[in-house]
Amino acid sequence: MTITRRAGLVLALATPLVRPARAQALPPTITLVVGAAPGGTTDALAREAAETMRERLGRNVVVENRAGAGGNLAATGVARAAPDGGTLLVAFTSHTLNAALMRQLPYRPVEDFTPIALLARLTTNVLVVGPSVREPDLAAFLAAARARPDRYSFAIGGVGGSLHMQTVLFRSALRLTGPEIPHRGTAPALLDIVGGHVDAMFAPLDVATPLLREGRVRGIAVTGDAPNPSLPDLPVLRSQAPEVGTAVAWFGVLGPAGMAPPVVAALHEAIAAGTRTPRFAERVALGGGETPALTPEGFRDFLVRDTAQWIETARLGGIRPE
Repeated sequence: MTITRRAGLVLALATPLVRPARAQALPPTITLVVGAAPGGTTDALAREAAETMRERLGRNVVVENRAGAGGNLAATGVARAAPDGGTLLVAFTSHTLNAALMRQLPYRPVEDFTPIALLARLTTNVLVVGPSVREPDLAAFLAAARARPDRYSFAIGGVGGSLHMQTVLFRSALRLTGPEIPHRGTAPALLDIVGGHVDAMFAPLDVATPLLREGRVRGIAVTGDAPNPSLPDLPVLRSQAPEVGTAVAWFGVLGPAGMAPPVVAALHEAIAAGTRTPRFAERVALGGGETPALTPEGFRDFLVRDTAQWIETARLGGIRPE
């Protein structure tokens, strides 16, 4: 056997030992607590992550849905759990956004948690309009809105969500004064767009795409920094309205504060490996997102910036914490 082949064999035999050595400190069962109901994006990503964690860590990984209070119930429970890696939070945008909407949070979004891995960030939403809007494209829509700031009404699919914040960023940048119409979810909001009762709204990419294909609504722009491959004919909003910021939705895994670095490293490696699979990437892309390769430290920096951005966005929109 040559030296090169012998070295390769030694490396091949040694590499599988790295993960078990780090994972030995983990408890036999890991619970991923999801602050949302089954069936949504957060739940789906949590279950994808759980499958990979089982394979790579050799642990029983269960998903527990603990919906309520915009994710606060789940977050509070995880913040108070033992920092041994046995109880983790699959958090979403409300984790940091609530800091801008609530006077007294039962947790601190960054300090009371250990960031482990970012699952996805969604930058692409679609600005859709209904039959009440006659302007044929984004340029004409923006010109009409700037000429008469009270011209258009906007549907809000969920008060306090990232799409609401995107609407706030749009309306405040263009100084629009038309009404915001709150709804109890994206589906009823889109129905009002289809029926011509409300003029426009920012909708999730995966939800809006079927309606666009059926011709029930019109898309005039996408948010984010680049055109979206699934809607290549729609311009990027910031290309014609550079003053409008982008509200980023995100999903990630956090643990209680004070987790040991080897435990964090083992969990991060297992979760990050799952986000690199084609199936996971396809699921995220359908929602208009991506999974940046962030370290736990980079994820912490992201959370700090995100919290500060939501507080500023709420201020611009005149939203007062309750």
